[in-house]
Amino acid sequence: MYKIGELSKLCNIPVKTLRYYDSEGILCPDEIDTFTGYRYYSAARLSDCYRILALKELGFTLEEIRTGQDMPRQELAGLLAAKSRELTALVDRTQQHIATLRRLSAALEEKKNMYNIIIGKSEEIRIASVRLLADRAESSQALAGLRELLPPDILGSRTVLIDYETEYRSSCFDTGIGVEITGQLPRGLQYSPSGLTAAANASPASLLLTERLIRFPGETASLICGPADSDQEAYEQAILALHQYLEEHHCQITGPTYRITYEDGTMEIKLPICRLSAAPQAPRNDDIQVDFENDDCVIGHWELVDVLPSREQFLPGHPKAQIGDQPIRELYFLPGGEWYWCFGWTKGYLLTSFGYPKQQSKNAYTIQQIGEDTYMFIEMRFQTYLLYGGQPEYWVLRQTDHRHYTRRDIRIKDPIPQAPADDSRVIGTWEVCDLLRSPKDFVPGQPNPGFPHDALFWRRAQFLEGGGMCNTFRSMGEEPYTDDPEVWRWVTGNVICNSMSTVSMYRFQQHGDTEYLFIQWKSGDYTFGGQEPYWYVFQREAEQ
Repeated sequence: MYKIGELSKLCNIPVKTLRYYDSEGILCPDEIDTFTGYRYYSAARLSDCYRILALKELGFTLEEIRTGQDMPRQELAGLLAAKSRELTALVDRTQQHIATLRRLSAALEEKKNMYNIIIGKSEEIRIASVRLLADRAESSQALAGLRELLPPDILGSRTVLIDYETEYRSSCFDTGIGVEITGQLPRGLQYSPSGLTAAANASPASLLLTERLIRFPGETASLICGPADSDQEAYEQAILALHQYLEEHHCQITGPTYRITYEDGTMEIKLPICRLSAAPQAPRNDDIQVDFENDDCVIGHWELVDVLPSREQFLPGHPKAQIGDQPIRELYFLPGGEWYWCFGWTKGYLLTSFGYPKQQSKNAYTIQQIGEDTYMFIEMRFQTYLLYGGQPEYWVLRQTDHRHYTRRDIRIKDPIPQAPADDSRVIGTWEVCDLLRSPKDFVPGQPNPGFPHDALFWRRAQFLEGGGMCNTFRSMGEEPYTDDPEVWRWVTGNVICNSMSTVSMYRFQQHGDTEYLFIQWKSGDYTFGGQEPYWYVFQREAEQ
Protein backbone atom coordinates (compact mmCIF):
# COMPACT_ATOMS: atom_id res chain seq x y z
CA MET A 1 0.00 0.00 0.00
CA TYR A 2 1.17 3.53 -0.79
CA LYS A 3 0.67 6.69 1.20
CA ILE A 4 -0.71 9.65 -0.71
CA GLY A 5 2.71 11.33 -0.91
CA GLU A 6 4.29 8.15 -2.33
CA LEU A 7 1.55 7.79 -4.94
CA SER A 8 2.01 11.47 -5.82
CA LYS A 9 5.70 10.90 -6.60
CA LEU A 10 5.07 7.70 -8.55
CA CYS A 11 2.42 9.14 -10.88
CA ASN A 12 3.55 12.80 -10.82
CA ILE A 13 0.19 14.08 -9.59
CA PRO A 14 0.24 16.73 -6.81
CA VAL A 15 -1.05 15.61 -3.40
CA LYS A 16 -3.60 18.45 -3.49
CA THR A 17 -4.96 17.09 -6.78
CA LEU A 18 -5.20 13.52 -5.40
CA ARG A 19 -7.21 14.82 -2.43
CA TYR A 20 -9.49 16.66 -4.86
CA TYR A 21 -9.95 13.47 -6.92
CA ASP A 22 -10.95 11.71 -3.69
CA SER A 23 -13.52 14.40 -2.81
CA GLU A 24 -15.01 14.18 -6.32
CA GLY A 25 -15.20 10.38 -6.33
CA ILE A 26 -12.73 10.05 -9.20
CA LEU A 27 -9.85 8.30 -7.38
CA CYS A 28 -10.61 7.11 -3.86
CA PRO A 29 -8.06 5.50 -1.50
CA ASP A 30 -8.38 1.82 -0.68
CA GLU A 31 -8.06 2.53 3.07
CA ILE A 32 -8.15 5.55 5.39
CA ASP A 33 -6.58 5.25 8.85
CA THR A 34 -9.33 6.16 11.29
CA PHE A 35 -6.85 7.60 13.84
CA THR A 36 -4.39 9.48 11.61
CA GLY A 37 -6.58 10.14 8.55
CA TYR A 38 -3.79 8.91 6.27
CA ARG A 39 -4.91 7.71 2.85
CA TYR A 40 -3.49 4.40 1.57
CA TYR A 41 -3.60 3.32 -2.08
CA SER A 42 -3.01 -0.12 -3.57
CA ALA A 43 -0.79 -0.68 -6.62
CA ALA A 44 -3.97 -0.94 -8.73
CA ARG A 45 -4.61 2.77 -8.08
CA LEU A 46 -1.38 3.58 -9.91
CA SER A 47 -2.94 2.19 -13.07
CA ASP A 48 -6.04 4.31 -12.39
CA CYS A 49 -3.83 7.41 -12.11
CA TYR A 50 -2.25 6.74 -15.48
CA ARG A 51 -5.69 6.24 -17.05
CA ILE A 52 -6.92 9.54 -15.63
CA LEU A 53 -3.84 11.37 -16.92
CA ALA A 54 -4.26 9.80 -20.35
CA LEU A 55 -7.94 10.75 -20.55
CA LYS A 56 -7.20 14.32 -19.43
CA GLU A 57 -4.55 14.54 -22.13
CA LEU A 58 -7.20 13.46 -24.66
CA GLY A 59 -9.47 16.30 -23.58
CA PHE A 60 -11.93 14.52 -21.29
CA THR A 61 -13.31 16.60 -18.44
CA LEU A 62 -13.14 15.32 -14.88
CA GLU A 63 -16.91 14.91 -14.91
CA GLU A 64 -16.67 12.75 -18.04
CA ILE A 65 -13.90 10.69 -16.42
CA ARG A 66 -15.93 10.21 -13.23
CA THR A 67 -19.08 9.26 -15.18
CA GLY A 68 -17.15 6.89 -17.43
CA GLN A 69 -15.90 4.85 -14.47
CA ASP A 70 -19.40 3.54 -13.80
CA MET A 71 -20.45 3.06 -17.42
CA PRO A 72 -21.06 -0.37 -19.00
CA ARG A 73 -18.41 -1.29 -21.55
CA GLN A 74 -20.68 -0.55 -24.53
CA GLU A 75 -21.60 2.94 -23.30
CA LEU A 76 -17.96 3.69 -22.53
CA ALA A 77 -17.04 2.68 -26.07
CA GLY A 78 -19.66 5.16 -27.32
CA LEU A 79 -18.14 7.92 -25.15
CA LEU A 80 -14.68 7.19 -26.56
CA ALA A 81 -16.05 7.20 -30.12
CA ALA A 82 -17.72 10.59 -29.52
CA LYS A 83 -14.45 12.01 -28.20
CA SER A 84 -12.65 10.59 -31.23
CA ARG A 85 -15.08 12.45 -33.53
CA GLU A 86 -14.61 15.63 -31.51
CA LEU A 87 -10.82 15.42 -31.79
CA THR A 88 -11.05 14.62 -35.50
CA ALA A 89 -13.15 17.75 -35.98
CA LEU A 90 -10.58 19.74 -33.99
CA VAL A 91 -7.78 18.42 -36.22
CA ASP A 92 -9.81 19.37 -39.28
CA ARG A 93 -10.41 22.92 -37.99
CA THR A 94 -6.72 23.27 -37.15
CA GLN A 95 -5.75 22.15 -40.65
CA GLN A 96 -8.20 24.68 -42.08
CA HIS A 97 -6.64 27.45 -40.02
CA ILE A 98 -3.15 26.39 -41.13
CA ALA A 99 -4.30 26.43 -44.79
CA THR A 100 -5.73 29.93 -44.31
CA LEU A 101 -2.48 31.16 -42.74
CA ARG A 102 -0.47 29.68 -45.62
CA ARG A 103 -2.76 31.30 -48.17
CA LEU A 104 -2.43 34.68 -46.45
CA SER A 105 1.36 34.28 -46.30
CA ALA A 106 1.46 33.41 -49.99
CA ALA A 107 -0.72 36.43 -50.77
CA LEU A 108 1.71 38.67 -48.88
CA GLU A 109 4.70 37.26 -50.75
CA GLU A 110 3.00 37.60 -54.14
CA LYS A 111 1.45 40.98 -53.27
CA LYS A 112 -2.05 39.66 -53.91
CA ASN A 113 -5.24 40.79 -52.23
CA MET A 114 -5.80 39.35 -48.77
CA TYR A 115 -9.42 38.72 -47.87
CA ASN A 116 -10.83 38.60 -44.38
CA ILE A 117 -13.67 36.10 -44.69
CA ILE A 118 -16.21 35.94 -41.88
CA ILE A 119 -18.94 33.34 -41.37
CA GLY A 120 -21.90 34.46 -39.26
CA LYS A 121 -25.38 35.93 -39.25
CA SER A 122 -26.33 38.79 -41.60
CA GLU A 123 -28.98 41.49 -41.32
CA GLU A 124 -31.89 41.73 -43.75
CA ILE A 125 -32.04 44.36 -46.51
CA ARG A 126 -35.19 45.86 -48.11
CA ILE A 127 -34.71 46.67 -51.78
CA ALA A 128 -36.56 47.76 -54.90
CA SER A 129 -35.46 45.19 -57.45
CA VAL A 130 -35.86 43.75 -60.91
CA ARG A 131 -34.49 40.54 -62.42
CA LEU A 132 -33.02 40.44 -65.91
CA LEU A 133 -30.67 38.62 -68.26
CA ALA A 134 -27.71 40.87 -69.00
CA ASP A 135 -23.95 41.02 -69.23
CA ARG A 136 -21.96 42.13 -66.17
CA ALA A 137 -21.34 45.63 -67.49
CA GLU A 138 -25.00 46.07 -68.45
CA SER A 139 -26.11 44.98 -64.97
CA SER A 140 -23.83 47.54 -63.31
CA GLN A 141 -25.10 50.30 -65.60
CA ALA A 142 -28.71 49.33 -64.96
CA LEU A 143 -28.07 49.38 -61.22
CA ALA A 144 -26.68 52.90 -61.37
CA GLY A 145 -29.62 54.07 -63.47
CA LEU A 146 -32.14 52.45 -61.15
CA ARG A 147 -30.82 54.40 -58.16
CA GLU A 148 -31.05 57.72 -59.98
CA LEU A 149 -34.65 57.18 -61.04
CA LEU A 150 -36.21 56.07 -57.74
CA PRO A 151 -37.87 58.66 -55.46
CA PRO A 152 -35.02 60.13 -53.35
CA ASP A 153 -37.04 60.21 -50.13
CA ILE A 154 -37.09 56.38 -49.90
CA LEU A 155 -33.50 55.70 -50.99
CA GLY A 156 -31.13 53.88 -48.65
CA SER A 157 -27.35 53.93 -48.86
CA ARG A 158 -26.68 50.55 -50.49
CA THR A 159 -27.15 48.91 -53.88
CA VAL A 160 -27.37 45.16 -54.40
CA LEU A 161 -26.46 42.96 -57.35
CA ILE A 162 -27.72 39.37 -57.01
CA ASP A 163 -25.89 36.75 -59.08
CA TYR A 164 -28.26 33.79 -59.51
CA GLU A 165 -25.81 31.74 -61.58
CA THR A 166 -24.07 28.70 -60.11
CA GLU A 167 -21.35 28.31 -62.76
CA TYR A 168 -19.33 30.69 -64.87
CA ARG A 169 -20.98 32.13 -67.99
CA SER A 170 -19.35 34.36 -70.57
CA SER A 171 -22.58 36.30 -71.22
CA CYS A 172 -26.32 36.48 -70.56
CA PHE A 173 -26.16 36.35 -66.77
CA ASP A 174 -29.25 35.78 -64.64
CA THR A 175 -29.04 38.83 -62.41
CA GLY A 176 -31.11 40.73 -59.89
CA ILE A 177 -30.45 44.43 -59.41
CA GLY A 178 -31.74 46.31 -56.40
CA VAL A 179 -31.53 49.56 -54.50
CA GLU A 180 -32.01 49.74 -50.74
CA ILE A 181 -35.23 51.52 -49.80
CA THR A 182 -36.38 52.88 -46.44
CA GLY A 183 -39.99 53.60 -47.38
CA GLN A 184 -42.80 52.17 -49.45
CA LEU A 185 -42.15 51.65 -53.15
CA PRO A 186 -44.71 53.41 -55.41
CA ARG A 187 -47.03 50.88 -57.05
CA GLY A 188 -46.88 50.08 -60.76
CA LEU A 189 -43.33 51.21 -61.53
CA GLN A 190 -41.68 49.27 -64.34
CA TYR A 191 -38.08 49.09 -65.43
CA SER A 192 -36.85 49.35 -69.01
CA PRO A 193 -33.43 50.19 -70.47
CA SER A 194 -34.63 53.77 -70.92
CA GLY A 195 -35.54 54.16 -67.25
CA LEU A 196 -38.51 53.83 -64.90
CA THR A 197 -42.01 54.41 -66.19
CA ALA A 198 -45.56 54.05 -64.99
CA ALA A 199 -47.24 50.79 -65.93
CA ALA A 200 -49.62 52.50 -68.36
CA ASN A 201 -46.70 53.85 -70.42
CA ALA A 202 -44.44 50.75 -70.21
CA SER A 203 -42.95 49.13 -73.31
CA PRO A 204 -43.31 45.38 -74.00
CA ALA A 205 -39.72 44.88 -72.79
CA SER A 206 -40.41 46.53 -69.44
CA LEU A 207 -40.21 44.57 -66.17
CA LEU A 208 -42.24 45.26 -63.05
CA LEU A 209 -40.19 46.72 -60.23
CA THR A 210 -40.88 44.83 -56.99
CA GLU A 211 -40.26 45.49 -53.33
CA ARG A 212 -38.30 42.68 -51.74
CA LEU A 213 -36.92 41.89 -48.30
CA ILE A 214 -33.66 39.94 -48.56
CA ARG A 215 -33.35 37.65 -45.55
CA PHE A 216 -30.46 35.40 -44.56
CA PRO A 217 -32.09 32.77 -42.31
CA GLY A 218 -28.86 30.80 -41.85
CA GLU A 219 -25.21 31.80 -41.88
CA THR A 220 -23.42 33.72 -44.60
CA ALA A 221 -19.79 33.86 -45.68
CA SER A 222 -18.81 37.49 -46.21
CA LEU A 223 -15.77 39.41 -47.37
CA ILE A 224 -15.07 43.11 -47.96
CA CYS A 225 -13.38 44.66 -50.97
CA GLY A 226 -12.28 48.29 -50.82
CA PRO A 227 -13.36 50.89 -53.39
CA ALA A 228 -10.12 50.34 -55.29
CA ASP A 229 -11.00 46.65 -55.71
CA SER A 230 -14.51 47.12 -57.10
CA ASP A 231 -13.81 46.42 -60.80
CA GLN A 232 -14.88 43.20 -62.47
CA GLU A 233 -11.48 41.49 -62.27
CA ALA A 234 -11.17 42.22 -58.54
CA TYR A 235 -14.72 40.95 -58.01
CA GLU A 236 -13.94 37.66 -59.77
CA GLN A 237 -10.76 37.22 -57.72
CA ALA A 238 -12.76 37.78 -54.53
CA ILE A 239 -15.39 35.23 -55.59
CA LEU A 240 -12.63 32.71 -56.34
CA ALA A 241 -11.07 33.28 -52.92
CA LEU A 242 -14.46 32.95 -51.23
CA HIS A 243 -15.28 29.67 -52.97
CA GLN A 244 -11.84 28.27 -52.17
CA TYR A 245 -12.31 29.19 -48.50
CA LEU A 246 -15.72 27.51 -48.37
CA GLU A 247 -14.36 24.34 -49.94
CA GLU A 248 -11.48 24.18 -47.47
CA HIS A 249 -13.86 24.75 -44.54
CA HIS A 250 -16.47 22.20 -45.69
CA CYS A 251 -19.31 24.63 -46.36
CA GLN A 252 -22.28 24.15 -48.68
CA ILE A 253 -23.48 27.12 -50.73
CA THR A 254 -27.24 27.45 -50.23
CA GLY A 255 -28.22 30.47 -52.33
CA PRO A 256 -27.16 33.13 -54.84
CA THR A 257 -24.23 35.52 -54.49
CA TYR A 258 -25.01 39.01 -53.14
CA ARG A 259 -22.77 41.92 -54.12
CA ILE A 260 -23.59 44.84 -51.82
CA THR A 261 -22.03 48.23 -52.58
CA TYR A 262 -21.90 51.09 -50.07
CA GLU A 263 -21.91 54.84 -50.75
CA ASP A 264 -18.11 55.12 -50.61
CA GLY A 265 -17.66 52.29 -53.13
CA THR A 266 -16.81 49.60 -50.57
CA MET A 267 -18.10 46.26 -51.80
CA GLU A 268 -19.30 43.40 -49.59
CA ILE A 269 -19.83 39.92 -51.06
CA LYS A 270 -22.17 37.54 -49.25
CA LEU A 271 -22.91 33.87 -49.87
CA PRO A 272 -25.56 31.96 -47.87
CA ILE A 273 -23.90 28.80 -46.56
CA CYS A 274 -24.37 25.76 -44.35
CA ARG A 275 -21.47 24.19 -42.45
CA LEU A 276 -20.89 20.50 -43.20
CA SER A 277 -19.15 17.77 -41.26
CA ALA A 278 -15.68 17.03 -42.59
CA ALA A 279 -16.37 13.28 -42.81
CA PRO A 280 -19.58 11.33 -43.50
CA GLN A 281 -21.73 10.61 -40.46
CA ALA A 282 -24.39 7.98 -39.81
CA PRO A 283 -27.30 8.86 -42.15
CA ARG A 284 -29.99 11.04 -40.57
CA ASN A 285 -32.72 9.03 -42.28
CA ASP A 286 -36.40 9.93 -42.43
CA ASP A 287 -39.21 7.52 -41.67
CA ILE A 288 -40.58 6.67 -45.12
CA GLN A 289 -43.08 4.06 -43.92
CA VAL A 290 -46.02 6.41 -44.40
CA ASP A 291 -49.66 5.91 -45.40
CA PHE A 292 -50.29 6.72 -49.04
CA GLU A 293 -52.38 9.78 -49.91
CA ASN A 294 -53.20 10.37 -53.57
CA ASP A 295 -52.32 13.50 -55.54
CA ASP A 296 -53.67 12.92 -59.02
CA CYS A 297 -51.99 15.96 -60.58
CA VAL A 298 -48.47 14.54 -60.11
CA ILE A 299 -49.08 11.17 -61.79
CA GLY A 300 -47.08 10.82 -65.00
CA HIS A 301 -43.68 11.66 -66.40
CA TRP A 302 -41.49 14.58 -65.30
CA GLU A 303 -38.23 15.71 -66.91
CA LEU A 304 -35.45 17.35 -64.90
CA VAL A 305 -34.81 20.92 -66.02
CA ASP A 306 -32.52 22.25 -63.26
CA VAL A 307 -30.70 21.47 -59.99
CA LEU A 308 -30.14 24.48 -57.74
CA PRO A 309 -28.93 25.49 -54.26
CA SER A 310 -32.16 27.44 -53.69
CA ARG A 311 -35.58 27.73 -55.28
CA GLU A 312 -35.27 31.46 -55.97
CA GLN A 313 -32.44 30.80 -58.45
CA PHE A 314 -34.77 29.05 -60.91
CA LEU A 315 -35.59 30.89 -64.14
CA PRO A 316 -37.59 29.03 -66.84
CA GLY A 317 -35.55 28.45 -69.97
CA HIS A 318 -32.28 29.41 -68.26
CA PRO A 319 -30.93 26.32 -66.46
CA LYS A 320 -27.96 26.62 -64.13
CA ALA A 321 -27.04 22.91 -64.03
CA GLN A 322 -25.75 20.78 -66.90
CA ILE A 323 -28.66 18.35 -67.10
CA GLY A 324 -26.73 15.92 -69.30
CA ASP A 325 -24.27 15.42 -66.44
CA GLN A 326 -26.96 14.50 -63.90
CA PRO A 327 -27.27 10.78 -63.04
CA ILE A 328 -31.09 11.11 -62.83
CA ARG A 329 -32.75 13.10 -65.59
CA GLU A 330 -36.39 12.08 -65.24
CA LEU A 331 -38.89 10.83 -62.68
CA TYR A 332 -42.13 8.88 -62.93
CA PHE A 333 -44.94 9.16 -60.40
CA LEU A 334 -46.75 5.83 -60.66
CA PRO A 335 -50.41 5.42 -59.63
CA GLY A 336 -50.99 4.46 -56.01
CA GLY A 337 -47.52 5.64 -55.00
CA GLU A 338 -46.01 2.42 -56.39
CA TRP A 339 -42.27 2.22 -55.93
CA TYR A 340 -39.83 1.84 -58.79
CA TRP A 341 -36.04 1.89 -58.55
CA CYS A 342 -35.24 4.18 -55.56
CA PHE A 343 -38.46 6.19 -55.67
CA GLY A 344 -41.98 6.14 -54.28
CA TRP A 345 -44.33 8.94 -53.31
CA THR A 346 -47.29 10.16 -51.30
CA LYS A 347 -49.04 13.51 -51.45
CA GLY A 348 -46.52 16.27 -50.81
CA TYR A 349 -43.44 14.01 -50.74
CA LEU A 350 -41.13 12.13 -53.04
CA LEU A 351 -39.78 9.15 -51.07
CA THR A 352 -36.26 7.85 -51.72
CA SER A 353 -34.29 4.82 -50.55
CA PHE A 354 -30.83 4.12 -51.93
CA GLY A 355 -27.13 3.53 -51.31
CA TYR A 356 -24.98 1.87 -48.68
CA PRO A 357 -25.41 2.42 -45.86
CA LYS A 358 -29.12 2.75 -46.59
CA GLN A 359 -30.17 6.37 -47.04
CA GLN A 360 -33.89 7.18 -46.87
CA SER A 361 -35.63 10.52 -47.09
CA LYS A 362 -38.98 12.29 -47.43
CA ASN A 363 -38.44 15.07 -49.95
CA ALA A 364 -41.14 17.74 -49.90
CA TYR A 365 -42.47 18.85 -53.28
CA THR A 366 -44.63 21.75 -54.45
CA ILE A 367 -46.29 22.35 -57.82
CA GLN A 368 -46.31 25.66 -59.68
CA GLN A 369 -47.81 26.66 -63.02
CA ILE A 370 -45.49 29.01 -64.93
CA GLY A 371 -46.85 30.05 -68.29
CA GLU A 372 -48.10 26.95 -70.08
CA ASP A 373 -45.85 24.57 -68.16
CA THR A 374 -46.32 22.76 -64.84
CA TYR A 375 -43.21 22.62 -62.66
CA MET A 376 -42.41 20.57 -59.59
CA PHE A 377 -39.91 21.85 -57.01
CA ILE A 378 -38.45 19.07 -54.82
CA GLU A 379 -36.36 19.76 -51.71
CA MET A 380 -34.07 16.80 -52.39
CA ARG A 381 -32.35 15.36 -49.32
CA PHE A 382 -29.46 13.47 -50.84
CA GLN A 383 -25.97 12.70 -49.53
CA THR A 384 -24.95 16.25 -48.60
CA TYR A 385 -28.00 16.44 -46.36
CA LEU A 386 -28.11 12.86 -45.09
CA LEU A 387 -24.40 12.19 -44.45
CA TYR A 388 -22.82 15.62 -43.96
CA GLY A 389 -25.53 17.63 -42.20
CA GLY A 390 -26.18 19.98 -45.12
CA GLN A 391 -29.29 21.53 -46.63
CA PRO A 392 -31.49 20.01 -49.36
CA GLU A 393 -30.82 20.98 -52.96
CA TYR A 394 -33.70 21.93 -55.23
CA TRP A 395 -34.66 19.74 -58.16
CA VAL A 396 -36.90 21.42 -60.71
CA LEU A 397 -38.90 19.17 -63.05
CA ARG A 398 -41.35 19.92 -65.85
CA GLN A 399 -44.33 17.65 -66.41
CA THR A 400 -44.47 16.12 -69.89
CA ASP A 401 -47.60 13.94 -69.56
CA HIS A 402 -50.23 12.54 -67.17
CA ARG A 403 -50.04 8.91 -68.28
CA HIS A 404 -50.64 6.12 -65.76
CA TYR A 405 -47.37 4.22 -66.23
CA THR A 406 -46.46 0.86 -64.70
CA ARG A 407 -43.02 -0.37 -63.72
CA ARG A 408 -43.02 -2.60 -66.77
CA ASP A 409 -43.75 0.36 -69.07
CA ILE A 410 -40.74 2.40 -67.99
CA ARG A 411 -37.91 -0.08 -67.49
CA ILE A 412 -35.26 -0.96 -70.06
CA LYS A 413 -35.66 -4.42 -71.59
CA ASP A 414 -32.67 -6.01 -73.31
CA PRO A 415 -33.00 -8.08 -76.48
CA ILE A 416 -32.60 -11.73 -75.48
CA PRO A 417 -29.82 -13.52 -77.44
CA GLN A 418 -30.47 -16.90 -79.02
CA ALA A 419 -27.23 -18.65 -78.12
CA PRO A 420 -26.28 -22.07 -76.72
CA ALA A 421 -25.25 -22.71 -73.12
CA ASP A 422 -22.08 -24.63 -73.94
CA ASP A 423 -19.36 -22.83 -71.94
CA SER A 424 -17.96 -25.56 -69.66
CA ARG A 425 -15.52 -23.06 -68.13
CA VAL A 426 -18.32 -21.22 -66.26
CA ILE A 427 -20.14 -24.28 -64.89
CA GLY A 428 -19.92 -24.57 -61.11
CA THR A 429 -20.48 -22.46 -58.00
CA TRP A 430 -18.90 -19.05 -57.59
CA GLU A 431 -18.62 -17.02 -54.36
CA VAL A 432 -18.80 -13.20 -54.44
CA CYS A 433 -15.70 -11.21 -53.50
CA ASP A 434 -16.19 -7.65 -54.82
CA LEU A 435 -18.37 -5.08 -56.62
CA LEU A 436 -16.71 -2.60 -58.97
CA ARG A 437 -17.47 0.13 -61.47
CA SER A 438 -15.35 -1.63 -64.11
CA PRO A 439 -13.37 -4.91 -64.37
CA LYS A 440 -10.20 -2.90 -64.93
CA ASP A 441 -10.52 -1.55 -61.37
CA PHE A 442 -10.12 -5.01 -59.81
CA VAL A 443 -7.03 -5.66 -57.69
CA PRO A 444 -7.00 -9.04 -55.85
CA GLY A 445 -6.87 -8.57 -52.10
CA GLN A 446 -7.85 -4.88 -52.33
CA PRO A 447 -11.66 -4.82 -52.32
CA ASN A 448 -13.68 -1.73 -53.18
CA PRO A 449 -13.98 0.23 -49.86
CA GLY A 450 -17.34 1.63 -50.98
CA PHE A 451 -18.95 -1.82 -50.72
CA PRO A 452 -17.72 -3.93 -47.78
CA HIS A 453 -18.07 -7.66 -48.30
CA ASP A 454 -20.92 -7.96 -45.80
CA ALA A 455 -22.88 -5.34 -47.73
CA LEU A 456 -22.72 -7.12 -51.10
CA PHE A 457 -26.22 -8.16 -52.23
CA TRP A 458 -25.30 -10.99 -54.64
CA ARG A 459 -23.66 -13.73 -52.59
CA ARG A 460 -23.37 -16.82 -54.80
CA ALA A 461 -23.85 -17.73 -58.48
CA GLN A 462 -24.26 -21.35 -59.52
CA PHE A 463 -24.08 -22.19 -63.24
CA LEU A 464 -25.74 -25.51 -64.10
CA GLU A 465 -25.38 -27.75 -67.12
CA GLY A 466 -27.79 -26.85 -69.91
CA GLY A 467 -28.22 -23.14 -68.96
CA GLY A 468 -29.90 -23.31 -65.55
CA MET A 469 -28.83 -21.03 -62.66
CA CYS A 470 -29.27 -20.78 -58.90
CA ASN A 471 -28.41 -17.35 -57.50
CA THR A 472 -28.25 -16.54 -53.79
CA PHE A 473 -28.75 -13.04 -52.40
CA ARG A 474 -28.44 -11.26 -49.06
CA SER A 475 -31.67 -10.51 -47.23
CA MET A 476 -31.87 -7.59 -44.81
CA GLY A 477 -31.57 -9.01 -41.29
CA GLU A 478 -32.32 -12.56 -42.40
CA GLU A 479 -30.57 -15.59 -43.86
CA PRO A 480 -29.58 -15.35 -47.55
CA TYR A 481 -32.21 -16.60 -49.99
CA THR A 482 -31.95 -18.37 -53.34
CA ASP A 483 -34.09 -17.28 -56.29
CA ASP A 484 -36.49 -19.72 -57.94
CA PRO A 485 -34.87 -21.64 -60.81
CA GLU A 486 -37.04 -19.97 -63.47
CA VAL A 487 -35.83 -16.46 -62.59
CA TRP A 488 -32.29 -16.84 -64.00
CA ARG A 489 -30.57 -18.69 -66.81
CA TRP A 490 -27.37 -18.41 -68.81
CA VAL A 491 -26.12 -18.71 -72.36
CA THR A 492 -22.52 -18.53 -73.48
CA GLY A 493 -21.20 -15.08 -72.56
CA ASN A 494 -24.36 -13.82 -70.84
CA VAL A 495 -26.55 -14.15 -67.75
CA ILE A 496 -30.28 -13.59 -68.33
CA CYS A 497 -32.81 -12.45 -65.74
CA ASN A 498 -36.12 -13.67 -67.14
CA SER A 499 -38.32 -11.62 -64.80
CA MET A 500 -36.57 -8.32 -65.64
CA SER A 501 -35.67 -9.06 -69.29
CA THR A 502 -32.03 -8.08 -68.75
CA VAL A 503 -28.96 -9.61 -70.36
CA SER A 504 -25.69 -9.21 -68.45
CA MET A 505 -22.30 -10.07 -69.89
CA TYR A 506 -19.86 -12.27 -68.02
CA ARG A 507 -16.12 -12.55 -68.56
CA PHE A 508 -13.05 -14.12 -66.91
CA GLN A 509 -9.79 -12.72 -65.56
CA GLN A 510 -6.78 -14.73 -64.46
CA HIS A 511 -4.65 -13.37 -61.62
CA GLY A 512 -1.80 -15.67 -60.67
CA ASP A 513 -3.25 -19.12 -59.99
CA THR A 514 -6.77 -17.81 -59.41
CA GLU A 515 -9.51 -17.37 -61.97
CA TYR A 516 -12.16 -14.71 -61.35
CA LEU A 517 -15.60 -14.37 -62.92
CA PHE A 518 -17.04 -10.89 -63.61
CA ILE A 519 -20.80 -10.46 -64.15
CA GLN A 520 -22.59 -7.20 -64.98
CA TRP A 521 -25.13 -6.17 -62.36
CA LYS A 522 -28.11 -4.59 -64.10
CA SER A 523 -29.97 -3.19 -61.10
CA GLY A 524 -32.51 -0.37 -61.13
CA ASP A 525 -29.64 2.04 -61.89
CA TYR A 526 -29.57 0.42 -65.32
CA THR A 527 -33.16 -0.72 -65.90
CA PHE A 528 -34.76 2.55 -64.76
CA GLY A 529 -31.89 5.05 -64.76
CA GLY A 530 -30.09 4.00 -67.93
CA GLN A 531 -26.74 4.08 -66.10
CA GLU A 532 -23.76 1.87 -66.86
CA PRO A 533 -23.98 -1.30 -64.74
CA TYR A 534 -21.48 -2.21 -62.05
CA TRP A 535 -19.66 -5.58 -62.13
CA TYR A 536 -19.76 -8.28 -59.47
CA VAL A 537 -16.56 -10.27 -59.02
CA PHE A 538 -16.71 -13.97 -58.09
CA GLN A 539 -14.16 -16.60 -57.19
CA ARG A 540 -14.82 -20.28 -57.71
CA GLU A 541 -16.07 -21.97 -54.55
CA ALA A 542 -13.43 -24.09 -52.87
CA GLU A 543 -14.08 -27.82 -52.93
CA GLN A 544 -15.21 -29.27 -49.61
